[in-house]
Amino acid sequence: MANFKENSSTLPIKANDNQLRNHFLYKILNPESICIFGANNDLLSTMGSMQMRNIKTGFKGKIYPIHLKLEEVQGYKAYKSVLDLPGIPDLAFIILPPHIVPQILEECGRKGIKRAIITSGGFRESRHSDGNTLSEKIDEIAKRYNIRFIGPNCLGVYNGWYGSDTNEHYLMTFWPYFVPDLGKISIISQSGTIAAQTFWQAKNLGVKIGKSISIGNERNIDIVDILEFCKNDPQTDVIGLYIEEIKRGKEFIRLAREITSIKPIVGIYAGGTEAATRSIMSHTGAIAGDSKIYEGVFKETGIISTNSVIDFLYYLRTFSYAQSYNLFPKGKRVGIITSSGGSATLMTKTCDLYGLEVPEFSKELQKELSNYIPHTASGSNPIDITFFENFYEFFVTIPKLIMNSGEVDCILFDGVWDFGEVINMIEKSGSPVDEKIKDFPKIFYPGFLKPIIRFMRKKFIPMFFCGPQLYSYPLYKEFLNRDIPIFELWDEAPKCMSMLVNYSEYRTKFS
Repeated sequence: MANFKENSSTLPIKANDNQLRNHFLYKILNPESICIFGANNDLLSTMGSMQMRNIKTGFKGKIYPIHLKLEEVQGYKAYKSVLDLPGIPDLAFIILPPHIVPQILEECGRKGIKRAIITSGGFRESRHSDGNTLSEKIDEIAKRYNIRFIGPNCLGVYNGWYGSDTNEHYLMTFWPYFVPDLGKISIISQSGTIAAQTFWQAKNLGVKIGKSISIGNERNIDIVDILEFCKNDPQTDVIGLYIEEIKRGKEFIRLAREITSIKPIVGIYAGGTEAATRSIMSHTGAIAGDSKIYEGVFKETGIISTNSVIDFLYYLRTFSYAQSYNLFPKGKRVGIITSSGGSATLMTKTCDLYGLEVPEFSKELQKELSNYIPHTASGSNPIDITFFENFYEFFVTIPKLIMNSGEVDCILFDGVWDFGEVINMIEKSGSPVDEKIKDFPKIFYPGFLKPIIRFMRKKFIPMFFCGPQLYSYPLYKEFLNRDIPIFELWDEAPKCMSMLVNYSEYRTKFS
């Protein structure tokens, strides 16, 4: 396999809390003290200053800035050398010019520090002999002092589970400041951008991230090491990978196979074209391989592949939901319920394109459904109601009938409307608005959503919702806050359901 190096030194850890805590990554993600090199008091002048700002925002442990000239950095007492510190920090965070990094790492080793994050660039990715020489120097120093480090040329780590399960405390070494909602998705990325700058979209889409690790050049700790940790991490249910190269191919394949049987992995491989390979070389110094090789590896190991960042986030959200509620379809048969003929056709075609089946309902089921749909509506599948007056029948009765029939394995439901704008428009026109309609948002979840969600989970038949409005609307926010799959447009729901169906089929091979 191109660009893969064999190394059998890494052994999988067992699902034991003490062993997890003894893993070399644990203290990087959960340090009690950090020394920081490269920060000052001007939050906009250096990246290190911005990163220290983020570290101190969520971190509850001890922070030791190291600075040759300043007595205080961002409110913390500064030390001229790491050797002057009163104790031994769990983690060294280094963002300095590359030629200084070996000296600093040497001093960290002499101090007794065993974990580090080297954010500094200018090593292998610089494509100069100096960069390679500096890389070899930090390798030698780390080996001599038994230091494990992430980087160089990375942003480090985000751990939303640090210290609590409420986001009150977290560890963030990235320079972007935004913190996602807490969940059991872990991202491992050879790009700091994918690891950190996807957080805004993740928040918008309801993608709940617990850990994100930017690994950069992988000089010491690589993607295999982090996969091993995530495999037995109880705070990780789903893993997202952004890959530019894989150094230890055999270990990666073995480990990915083991993980995907219990935890879904979604992967983006960024190489494979001449321009992309050129970009990767200047970015991390990696030598990208043929995309067909990586696609073959993904398929062989059960990794769900995509080239779209939005799909990447949607798939992570979909699998996180399925893992949380143990909702995996038992087959490919889809029931579609909609209030629009156009969206019904679009969802049906997308189902066909992605290998799902939209079977015509039996005469018996169609007869039952006819009691609840207009005489002009079709009950054959998809069900196009077009207009409905009875919300309970639309959201609860009809889906229950279809779930009980045994004729589908999952359901796509289109027709989620936030009526706030309609109510405002009616009031502005001078017309009276029924108070019951105004109260609709308050009764929507307990009266309509809760019964069908409870029934869906009882029957183990996942149901994805969608509509034409935005996640910023209050009703859509309620779906996301309650961890219910909602989509703004109609093609993403069947696409995500297809990924879930395919993974469910793959997973049954190991049960």
